[in-house]
Amino acid sequence: MAAPLTQEHQIFLQAMMANRVMLYDNARRMHHEIITSASESGADRKSVSASQAFRLGDDPAPFDRFWSDIARALRFLDLDMRRVKWPEDDKLYLGVVNKQGGETAKLATRLSPEQIALFRVVLDEILRDDRSAERGVDVMAALNTTQSFGTQTQQGAGGNTNDALSLIQDQATSLAKMSKVDKEQTLRRLCVDGWLTQGDDEAGRLRLGVRAFLELRDFLLSNAPQRAKEKWLDMI
Repeated sequence: MAAPLTQEHQIFLQAMMANRVMLYDNARRMHHEIITSASESGADRKSVSASQAFRLGDDPAPFDRFWSDIARALRFLDLDMRRVKWPEDDKLYLGVVNKQGGETAKLATRLSPEQIALFRVVLDEILRDDRSAERGVDVMAALNTTQSFGTQTQQGAGGNTNDALSLIQDQATSLAKMSKVDKEQTLRRLCVDGWLTQGDDEAGRLRLGVRAFLELRDFLLSNAPQRAKEKWLDMI
């Protein structure tokens, strides 16, 4: 059984829940500020000594133990706290993620069934082969793929219903009815929320965002093309 969370744990968790994902070094800095503030009197907080200042070169082990305690406490909520290295910038990130596909986790996604369906289509396109996994997919090509997806899903309805990301018939029907504008707005939101990232090139290629690597680790490793899987194994 996980030990009760301290006030410092709770403050840190509240900030992480609000942000969902943070750069690992920024999370370390926030942890240092929380712990330092808790150990000082009000008068001393304005003049933190040099020995108490945050340094990136300091041993991260105390911080790793700190957030690991929170991760253990979150398990009964079907949530977790994970650290990954995002292939886009090779930087470490920390995030609060949905561990399972239960109702509690679904509510936390803030995505409608139609938006989840659209994301799944784009995700499949990105994972189609090593080239698309590395370079991403053209945003217009991704939108065109969704136009005929409803019919394709009906023809392949005998798929794995245990997959947490599998599309039910109602989702496929809703996706087919989404307008191009709705899809474009959804893709922009998925980028803002960190599920996807869009390149600055003319094609505006869509690639996997840091939140996808945090939330969908097992799915990505099970479905990624071989070269991408070998690369991601060391990162997520």
